[in-house]
Amino acid sequence: MACRDGHVCHWGAMSADRFDVSGVGRSFPVFGVAGSVEGMAKDTWSGPVTVEQMYGDWDWEAAVAAVGRSLDPRPSASIFDTLESLGLGPNDTVIDIGGRDASHGLIMAERFGCRVVSVDPAVENISDGRAAIADHEFGHLVEVVQGSIEQIPADDAAFTFVFSRDMFAHVEDADVALAECARVLAPRGVMVLHQVFATDLLEPIEAEQVFGHTAAVPERFSSDGFEQAARSAGFMIEDLEVLGSEWYEASQEAGTAPNYLLQVSRLRRAREALIDEIGETAYRVVYGNALWSINQMLGKLESRIYTLRRS
Repeated sequence: MACRDGHVCHWGAMSADRFDVSGVGRSFPVFGVAGSVEGMAKDTWSGPVTVEQMYGDWDWEAAVAAVGRSLDPRPSASIFDTLESLGLGPNDTVIDIGGRDASHGLIMAERFGCRVVSVDPAVENISDGRAAIADHEFGHLVEVVQGSIEQIPADDAAFTFVFSRDMFAHVEDADVALAECARVLAPRGVMVLHQVFATDLLEPIEAEQVFGHTAAVPERFSSDGFEQAARSAGFMIEDLEVLGSEWYEASQEAGTAPNYLLQVSRLRRAREALIDEIGETAYRVVYGNALWSINQMLGKLESRIYTLRRS
């Protein structure tokens, strides 16, 4: 099993300790004392920056310019390059679990000529997906079906690929979900799963804020837990690509994503007025999504793509 592109693979990102969150109704994992800013500083640097160093003989403008250079981050569409590298083509059938409005299914159908079944539990997404495929040139290759990953509406060994992008955080039972994915895959079939996982830098109060506002299941943010569940379901971890915050860097540089820090500032300053205007649920989801995004850019959450091969 390889980590590509020189990225460091972080194992054991979540400890087994837990704490109770008042008013939330469930417990949240603790991600490790070593993840604190103080602990990180002690492990990485010789000591705190002194006043003399901060205002010493170095060029602020040159430093800011260096940080301002793009690192050429890959965009979120790079996940389809992963599928291409695995040989996805016209003879394949893909099930897109948590396919939302079928947009990813339509991209796969257009790019690879494959057939796609987009499965989602939300009625609104099913309606939007059916409208989208009706208007799309390659819509005849995509079917939209209501269902969930814990009970996939498909026959055994019906697909050569399972595709899951950024939805596994909502799954209550990882063992059941991954067993279902293995069931609908043909022997030696491939599952490509993108998900965000916690790193040791994520503090408990931050976990509460992010997970509580985004319908996320805290246990799903353990990379160790996910890998154990995948192996138990009969998958081999063929490849792991650690993206970190690349997709967010790319969207910020392209101007296709909002300024999440500005969103959080406004959400906090105008909390009551915004709740009155858009409603509590909308407020909480927008707030949680902004925190989710910021925490990825801070390295407290980490984006990964797993390639799993069914035995």
